[in-house]
Amino acid sequence: MLVISYKASEEFKNFLKAKGFSFIETIANPNLDPRIADHPDLSLFKIDEKTLVVDESVFAYYKEKLGGYDLIKGEKVFGKYPKDALYNIVKFKDFYIHNDFTEKNIENFLKEKGISHLKVNQGYTRCSIIPLRDLLITCDYGIYKVLKNKVAIELVDNDKVILDGFDQGFLGGTCGLVGDKLIFTGDISRHKAYTKIKNLCHRENIKIIYPKIDLVDLGSILEI
Repeated sequence: MLVISYKASEEFKNFLKAKGFSFIETIANPNLDPRIADHPDLSLFKIDEKTLVVDESVFAYYKEKLGGYDLIKGEKVFGKYPKDALYNIVKFKDFYIHNDFTEKNIENFLKEKGISHLKVNQGYTRCSIIPLRDLLITCDYGIYKVLKNKVAIELVDNDKVILDGFDQGFLGGTCGLVGDKLIFTGDISRHKAYTKIKNLCHRENIKIIYPKIDLVDLGSILEI
């Protein structure tokens, strides 16, 4: 099961259906900027295989949609950065990567499990990183510089990514790893980083799939 933005195009939704993926769509978080209120990675975070922490403001919606999952009611985000990024975290092996504004239920759970915090300055951490199984990919040099001697991470070229109402979107917000497939919202082959991403994915036996439409930052695709 995937969680995708309710703003996703019919072409993208039809692409997922054709590939056999089931999904639910987000609901707008009323406390976020309307341009990004649809992004899954700003309202939800998966902490283990059956448990998600969900922003209190949209909790009832996901409680109804996600029967069979354990949902923890989390803190409300706020419209102004960095308090809009409380859930925008990368969990990778024995670490979680974020700034100092991690949602408290997530932070407490991860620390109790012995998951260490790797601090970066970028609050939109998940938007800025593509987590693979054994490797992280980013086009954010600040993140790369902090993490390069701590985890396996590769820096790739930045390029234009569409984000509704903004001049530039985030590469990590265009995709999500689902099993052995890295799904992009659109044609990643036209992005400057494509060749390197393709080679890195090949090394990890991950297949890149995408529809032939514009690449759009809709928030990270979440597998639950």
